[in-house]
Amino acid sequence: MKWRILLELTEATGSVQTRKMITGSRPTNATSPETIGLTLGEGKSVLAAMQIHLVQAQVDGYCQHRRKCAHCGSRRGIKDWRTRQLTTLFGVVEVEAPRFNPCRCGVASRRIVSPLAEIMPDRCTQEHERILVKMGSLAAYGRAAALMAEFLPLDKAPAIETARRRTLRVGARLEQQTLTAEPLASPSSAQSIAGSVDGGHVKSIRSYQIRSFEVILACASNDQGDQRLFSSVPVEADRQRQQLSAVLRDLGARPTTPVTVLSDGAEGPRFLGETASPGPTRHVLDWFHLSMRVQHVTQTARSWPRGTKEDLQQGDLLAKKIERIRWRLWHGRPQGALDLIDEILQDLDTLKRQIQLTAAYLKKLSGVLQDLETYVSRQFSSIINYAAARRSGEPISTAPTESAVHRLLHRRMTAKQQMRWSPRGAHLMLKVRTAAMNGTFERDHIALCQSTQYPNRRVGRHPQV
Repeated sequence: MKWRILLELTEATGSVQTRKMITGSRPTNATSPETIGLTLGEGKSVLAAMQIHLVQAQVDGYCQHRRKCAHCGSRRGIKDWRTRQLTTLFGVVEVEAPRFNPCRCGVASRRIVSPLAEIMPDRCTQEHERILVKMGSLAAYGRAAALMAEFLPLDKAPAIETARRRTLRVGARLEQQTLTAEPLASPSSAQSIAGSVDGGHVKSIRSYQIRSFEVILACASNDQGDQRLFSSVPVEADRQRQQLSAVLRDLGARPTTPVTVLSDGAEGPRFLGETASPGPTRHVLDWFHLSMRVQHVTQTARSWPRGTKEDLQQGDLLAKKIERIRWRLWHGRPQGALDLIDEILQDLDTLKRQIQLTAAYLKKLSGVLQDLETYVSRQFSSIINYAAARRSGEPISTAPTESAVHRLLHRRMTAKQQMRWSPRGAHLMLKVRTAAMNGTFERDHIALCQSTQYPNRRVGRHPQV
């Protein structure tokens, strides 16, 4: 059995052109699983051939349109012919097209007209850039390029440096779009918004002479179930607070919308979350971090030195009192927890005189208790009744942000990948990766391309084609 694929092109005037793209054959008497249907290589050949004919036909039609002067209607003279390569998802296409002299009327354009430079300013289709950048944000650049070459009719895998440069350039444009562009649609006002802000660390390149740098991540959701991620490197961010505020407005935040900000109590994430909100805010200390502080004290108390039976009994009583601290904090009684910490510290002074305990152990246990006391005192107003909040379905933990840290950082920038990042590179990469995780990257990239398109733009005397 022999087969061939033909491409039929119908012009606006009604003329039809038929072009043969590819032919093949299949045995009919000895069919096997390997010979049923098209193979991947044949499918690539079909797509590549169709792309070549289609792009050349579009270029020819556009050149004919641009040759006619928009003012007087006369045809411009041909100056010369130029070739240009266009990188697409279905291969690199080399097309040939003329350049036109200025029209004699001198009204529409007094410069040389290059149609190729107008429709191929970047020598790359928007779809190719979008797929390459998205793949590069989800996986290592080399792996993403190799995966594209495996399934698409590319002559060779895109260069790693090309993927990196395009990803960082799109990340910079996405950041600027967040600050300057108007929202595509006005979302409905949300009744309430909960956002958790946390930080992570990325391994730095050696030239920065620091081991790692901080990354701020936030996860916000409204009462309708919509969720948005936000990430930024503070030292490289451009108006970080305005960017997070745009994310909240996209979720329906208004000047009257209450926003609950959860954090581990650090000044940076807390200040960012509170100042970015357009409405009233309430800060809640994350229960996980608070519980881990108590857990650290509990683990220290469990290392009570082995001694007499009375010594062990004293250690058990001390461990029970420490567990009561967690109970009081869970039920929103920070003052009761502070009183219990003071009582335990006084008991330690008494035990120091009554039983023979090592000085190192007493110093360690007293130190972690004092650290817990300081932490609770500083976050006194942010400790709520977590038990009641959990029963009513209110957020009490930054677990969504912890998950975002894993998805945004660990899967792409973790030390297991043996990668080192500059703050600028990590910041721009996270902008693309965050948009991909939010499911808005395709929409945002299309908006970027539309905002930077200049049809029939003027080309200089010596354009680079």
